[in-house]
Amino acid sequence: MPAGSRAYAVRDAGSASRLGKVHETSPYTLRSLLEALDEARLRSLDEGAQVVTVVTGRQSQVIRRYEHGKEAWSLSRAEIRHERGKVPRDQDGPG
Repeated sequence: MPAGSRAYAVRDAGSASRLGKVHETSPYTLRSLLEALDEARLRSLDEGAQVVTVVTGRQSQVIRRYEHGKEAWSLSRAEIRHERGKVPRDQDGPG
């Protein structure tokens, strides 16, 4: 991937320190984001927790997590910048 370019990736959630296998990468477009979110949701029904990440070079940031076909949590922009792709340990799901 060229320096500075971005993409979306659907991958296994893995652990807090290491994300799992990448299943799909897509260009950084709105259409690709919507498809990645849907793909992660559907995969989470059969293959365990899935995350959608924004990949920039060698770094990735988790933007959504799905478990059992439902969104498990969503980080605020400040938390995303702080966590840099780490899955929060203290959040099991919304509210």
